[in-house]
Amino acid sequence: MKTGSTEIFWSRAAEFFSLQYDFALYALLAAVLVGVICGLVGTFMVLRGMSLVGDAAGHATLPGVAIAFLITGTKSAPALLLGALASAVLAAMTITWISRGPRVRADAAIGIVLSTFFGLGIVLLSYIQASPTGQQAGLSEYLFGNAAAVTPAQIGVVALAGALLVVLVGVFYRPLSLMVFDERFAQSLGLPTHWLELGLMAALAVAVVLSIQAVGVILVAAMLIIPPSAARFLSKKLPGVMFASILIGGISGAIGAMISYVYEGVATGPAMVLVAVVFFALALAFGPVGGALPRALRRRSARQIALQRGLR
Repeated sequence: MKTGSTEIFWSRAAEFFSLQYDFALYALLAAVLVGVICGLVGTFMVLRGMSLVGDAAGHATLPGVAIAFLITGTKSAPALLLGALASAVLAAMTITWISRGPRVRADAAIGIVLSTFFGLGIVLLSYIQASPTGQQAGLSEYLFGNAAAVTPAQIGVVALAGALLVVLVGVFYRPLSLMVFDERFAQSLGLPTHWLELGLMAALAVAVVLSIQAVGVILVAAMLIIPPSAARFLSKKLPGVMFASILIGGISGAIGAMISYVYEGVATGPAMVLVAVVFFALALAFGPVGGALPRALRRRSARQIALQRGLR
């Protein structure tokens, strides 16, 4: 598409949302589901102050994907995703284990795990690409994502796993919310916060693995962090933040998939992330809970009231 051609842009956008092509429908469904799942799980990670754990888990899937390919010798999606899941769970659990020790802070543990797993993944990916069958492996798609390559079977798996995550969040909503906002109070009530945190890490690993086909291992963390961060400017309460995060994630997925369709060559993952960033910028500027413009208006109103009282 020619740059600046508004008419062609809207024509292609309408063509995408008309869903006349199966691959466009699959890409839209995959991107929206990924946005919703990341918005849901990311809410707890951001409020818990563990945003970068998602970044580490995302990067940590790469060696799992590469090892699964080396073992099976084929680009079998179930095998690759199983390898990614094992790798992401191992990374998340390693972060939890290291950071609970007395000498290593949580941010240092995240940095160690992220760099170790991603470095190993790049080494293995380079080895695979240099092998005779490596050029046809197509594993580079996992770096930046390609929602158009998602199959109906994969969408079914993502939808099923996403529904399971929603049910689990609903069942454990109260203990999770207590742990997120006040872990000591949750412990005083006898809640198993250690197991709840491990469960949250497992949910994070599942969300990351479900997302890497559409978003890619490098940018999946952005979809876990940006929608809930934007949602915090829209509501003070956890249900409101969660709902807004899910909504922003889903809409970002839909618009990102559309942009990837309209502009050929643009990967789905980066497009989704850029749309989410636009939502974050709007929330930062106009959000009713701490947005820049509402804060400026409140300060101006407070000054005017103070001046009027001073003149009386």
